[in-house]
Amino acid sequence: MVNKIFVAEMGNAILVHQQNIKTMKTEKIKWIKVALLLIFIGNFIPSHAQQLMETSVVGKGNPMILIHGMSSSSAVWKDVVARYSPDYELHLVHVKGFGNKEYVESDHYLEQLKDELIGYVKGNQLQKPILMGHSMGGFISLWAAAEAPGLFGKIISIDGVPYFPVLQMPGITPESAKPIVESMTASFANMDESGARANQEMIVATMIATENRREEVVEMGMASHPKVTGQAYGEMFTTDIRPLMHQIKEPVLLFGAWAAYQNYGATKASVMTGYEAQMKDVADVKIALAEKGYHFVFYDEPQWFFDEVDAFLAD
Repeated sequence: MVNKIFVAEMGNAILVHQQNIKTMKTEKIKWIKVALLLIFIGNFIPSHAQQLMETSVVGKGNPMILIHGMSSSSAVWKDVVARYSPDYELHLVHVKGFGNKEYVESDHYLEQLKDELIGYVKGNQLQKPILMGHSMGGFISLWAAAEAPGLFGKIISIDGVPYFPVLQMPGITPESAKPIVESMTASFANMDESGARANQEMIVATMIATENRREEVVEMGMASHPKVTGQAYGEMFTTDIRPLMHQIKEPVLLFGAWAAYQNYGATKASVMTGYEAQMKDVADVKIALAEKGYHFVFYDEPQWFFDEVDAFLAD
């Protein structure tokens, strides 16, 4: 009898033990699933407190992403939006700190912006979007295309090159530019409003030949955060992506300008040589040089600009 009772109790104990093990396994699996779900969500839901990039969408059709330049805002694209929104789904990028006083602290502002752009395309499952960027936006477009080959359709860079300082200062390197960057960053941070406006007006006059288009860009600059502007300018001087250009697989249309530099001895041929050197490792590139326009070629020579873009998109 004792043996039977012992065996019965042992059997019950084993059943209870097995049930406990099963319960523990079920709980463990449940929490593993929860943990994986949280990791998944964390990878795809951005931290809005740290995001640099926001977007608004206009129009219908194939996707086209528009990235404005330094000290500008997405308002610079109003003519482009009017032209292409009937046929394209335009994703207008708004960068915090430019055209607004928002400030987001980032160790590497432009690199984070490039990473967010790539993540935006993947997260929204955009199929081969066209990238159009002006100045800093063109630089970001080339960088993103180099680091995510095959993700985009075509690249249109409006006077945005892999390392712009060398166009005006031959021989400069990210290392030798560091003293310039330190001085520049301090200058932006310490400039009062009147000094900032005078500086902005002077800069814009060298970037836009069409006088009645200058004031709106001056105001965009005045509405930008000086600390963000100083940091971004500095990063443009210390980030050379020319070694990455061979990774770009998409067709590239690069707009350039030379007229603003002819008073300093530049010729159209010499400026073209500088652009060609910047883009020599891109497999499929066309360089279109404006005759009279400055840095904002889409303001100064709009018909020529749109004709070039239309032909590139249709090709």
